[in-house]
Amino acid sequence: MESRFGAAAVIEYHDASREDVAQQHAEILSRIREQGLIYPVTAIDGEPVYEGAVSYPAILRAVQARLETASGAL
Repeated sequence: MESRFGAAAVIEYHDASREDVAQQHAEILSRIREQGLIYPVTAIDGEPVYEGAVSYPAILRAVQARLETASGAL
């Protein structure tokens, strides 16, 4: 991710089974439960976009699209 996007994109991993993480990210975890998503869940800018498996190429494409949209909004 860093080699492709530099500082424009940051990867964070959060173990939702940990109580401190569950408290800190309660809003998104609530949405994940409400939507019935299957872990692992990949979120971009706080929005769940993929569930159940991690597809690195798909995540790269989604991040690229989000960055292009953001740069076009300026």
